[in-house]
Amino acid sequence: MTSNASTSDQIPPLAPLRPSSVFFTGRDIYLQALKDHFSPKSVSERNIFLLYGMGGIGKTQICLKFIEQYGKKWVSDIFWIDASSEETIDLCLRQIAQKYKVDSTPSAESALQWISDRNDWLMVFDNADGGYQLVEKFIPSGNGGGILITSRDKGLARTSGSHSLEVTEMGEEEAIGMLLKSAMINDNSVNVTIAAQKLVAALGCVPLAIDQAGAYMQLCGCELDYYLELFSKHRAKLMSDQEFRGASLYKYSTYGTWEICIEEIKHRAEGENSAQSCAAQSALILHNIFAFLHQDNISGEMFKNAAQNFMKRKGERTNSLPQSFSLLDSKTLFLNDDEDWDALQFQAGIKVLLSFSLIRSNGMLYSVHPLIQTWSRDRLLVANRSDCCKKSRALLACAVKLSYDDINYRFCALLAPHIKRNSEHATQCVLGDEYYDDENARFALVFDTAGDWNHAEE
Repeated sequence: MTSNASTSDQIPPLAPLRPSSVFFTGRDIYLQALKDHFSPKSVSERNIFLLYGMGGIGKTQICLKFIEQYGKKWVSDIFWIDASSEETIDLCLRQIAQKYKVDSTPSAESALQWISDRNDWLMVFDNADGGYQLVEKFIPSGNGGGILITSRDKGLARTSGSHSLEVTEMGEEEAIGMLLKSAMINDNSVNVTIAAQKLVAALGCVPLAIDQAGAYMQLCGCELDYYLELFSKHRAKLMSDQEFRGASLYKYSTYGTWEICIEEIKHRAEGENSAQSCAAQSALILHNIFAFLHQDNISGEMFKNAAQNFMKRKGERTNSLPQSFSLLDSKTLFLNDDEDWDALQFQAGIKVLLSFSLIRSNGMLYSVHPLIQTWSRDRLLVANRSDCCKKSRALLACAVKLSYDDINYRFCALLAPHIKRNSEHATQCVLGDEYYDDENARFALVFDTAGDWNHAEE
């Protein structure tokens, strides 16, 4: 741990803990989990808990509400740490040392020692996205107190052990309640409820997006139906506008909170650490491909099959028709120097995306929140959007196995929704009827094998 010794007049005073949003609604399952975990117990031991999930999903607000409801009743001191970087953690600890007059020269070390000598406290590491090693450097010694961590990175469970919970999107009823509160709409009529249902569905039930939409409607005086119409036409601009960031006072817009993830991944991709750089490059490739697939059940098997089929057909190219396979390369297919499928490099990219909660995993299947997919496409230039859509389509075609066995039946059933969704995106990208040799024939085989004969005929 490195702490920059500083005189107290160089350290800004510790800001008071801010309240939760006045529009906070529901999230009872998470509040109950925190209540159960941190409630006073007869056995004196340190409690550590992790809330993880994608940016804008409401992790910080849940912590603030928990502290308001229970924390202040159970502990004497609450230490809120901005854990977004080592520098911000160090500053917060020095501010604590200064406030409580721990040392004549406030330092992170003196603050941690002072805290470790006490038992009745809760320390919140908020936005701890720099890895578990960083947080562990600043955990007070001993068994006293409690530690609550919020992060996009599920890997922080290395610190909390089994005591972690993923924060996901709101339920429809919760989302509607929050939207109407944020927009200050006191109308519970059927028409308003139906319009609110449509809007929260379009917003993916993401709390930050809902709060941002509500702020816009309240400040601009527009109704639900009108905002939904605006959203369908100007989604990227509305979700990127920090002026309407809502009552949570989160410093980023909905799209902005995800954009900083991509910027960090890009920064790593350009770095000198070869392993980290390669992993980040793989993550960027996967991010762009996932944007043009169905949001659920994205399988690594698709990429593995595509890589193997690509190598089998590498010597079969002709000049008679454009080849969809020509849109693919070794990086997109995760081929190593020996031109074999590189499962480790694929997983390295997956791990990066998981660490930022840009995707979720369920065993060997991956999913992306629909609004994150929408942002992923919106952030691309029109030409790049078309290229990524074509590349995703080519990968799907390349993944198809030309057989009718039981294994291929299951794979085709998995592949079919991705082909359908990609075709929808192709229409939106105005790709027209560009035809790549046997691409359509391969897709027809998928639908035929999966028993979807209507799409097979198309």
